[in-house]
Amino acid sequence: MLDRTLEELASVGPAQLSVERIARAAEVNKTSIYRRWPTREALVAAALERVLTHLSLAQKDTGSLRGDLLFLGESVAGFLDQPAGQALMRAVFMEAVAPSIAALARRQLEERAGSPAVAMVLRARARGEWRDDADPKVVLSMLVGALLHRVALERQRPTRAWLGGVVAVLLRGVT
Repeated sequence: MLDRTLEELASVGPAQLSVERIARAAEVNKTSIYRRWPTREALVAAALERVLTHLSLAQKDTGSLRGDLLFLGESVAGFLDQPAGQALMRAVFMEAVAPSIAALARRQLEERAGSPAVAMVLRARARGEWRDDADPKVVLSMLVGALLHRVALERQRPTRAWLGGVVAVLLRGVT
């Protein structure tokens, strides 16, 4: 049911989400869904919580800050290309329609976004690639923000060349 909820959310967003369509797709009765989740918001929150619980932004020590940022950016882009990533993106941007869902999605993302950046920054500082006054949260926000802009607003796939350009700009700011 939660997988079908994510697919529905990715497809139509929180405003047009239909519990009836979700039940049909999951091959259950609508009452089965409402028995576990009394509201649409509770259902969506459970689906997003499941995604965010299993979301871990991939990190890898590539030997350079440039490589680490490219790898992280490609991981985020890959996630945004999946139904779960699209559902999360729609939920975050739909605060006017579903403020409680948007707040949950934002809060969970903020809690999980820090750990990959911390390890990456510690490695970069040890290699002399990161200025002490460069805020890791700002850099990660800029990377993810650029990806969200590319996908959600420009409706373009973030190619490796495009991502390389974003990373080049970020590198100028932190080195």
